[in-house]
Amino acid sequence: MLSHQSIQLYYVDTLPSEQRLANVETILAPLSVNLQPQKITSKVTQKWLKSVDDNSVLIDEVGDVFVIAAGMKVSPNWQSLQQRVVKAGKKTEMLLKAMQLQASMTVIDATAGFGHDSLILASTGASVTLLEQQPLMFLLLQLEQQKMAQHRNWQKLMSRLTIYHGDAIELLARLPKVDRVYLDPMFPADSYKSAVNKHMQMLHTVTTPPSIAQSQQLLSAALAQITPQGVVVVKRPKSAPFLANQSPNLSLSNEIVRFDNYLNSV
Repeated sequence: MLSHQSIQLYYVDTLPSEQRLANVETILAPLSVNLQPQKITSKVTQKWLKSVDDNSVLIDEVGDVFVIAAGMKVSPNWQSLQQRVVKAGKKTEMLLKAMQLQASMTVIDATAGFGHDSLILASTGASVTLLEQQPLMFLLLQLEQQKMAQHRNWQKLMSRLTIYHGDAIELLARLPKVDRVYLDPMFPADSYKSAVNKHMQMLHTVTTPPSIAQSQQLLSAALAQITPQGVVVVKRPKSAPFLANQSPNLSLSNEIVRFDNYLNSV
């Protein structure tokens, strides 16, 4: 069962900011979230960003929404992935090599985060369902999808994305079986051999790595969710142990990341 969560939200004294606040309230209304909105009149400076608590939300003067962590403001910013989206059809990315997707396939990304990998997967023509447990991340995903759907050249891609809030293990059991389940669970920060980007830094403030027991449950739920010819693909740092200490059927890696593929044993 998901626990009750409070979200501190700051918004600017402008009409777009106030309109976005109403949008945020609508998205969060069905969830167990205590939203604490506060209007700010001071300028949003680096000093101000460092003064507020991590995982606070900021709606700026034009209505864009960010999460604040470690003095940074971060958003999904799917627009920045346009080159990767355009190139997805060539399937040269290691992610796409590991997933082996066709346009007619269905995918569940059970650890959606900022939705970057989901976006690339859907760019192949596959239909992707995003699962996100953290209300804050779910909010950002919903807002980003709404924002990008306003752009004509992104509308088809946005129509292939479906976003659900909830515990991945519980949701997996209720959804139809799919061709691929993608897992990118949080792992300890010291698993990385190089500096991580600001999106990953922020995720470490929101999410904790799963325990071995939780990892076993997640992997078992994912395997139960794929079709007979389906695959569960798990993303890991190259040097990280296998998820739930379970050896995959196949691995694909470079100097930074590894994709472990688990086949349906039925």
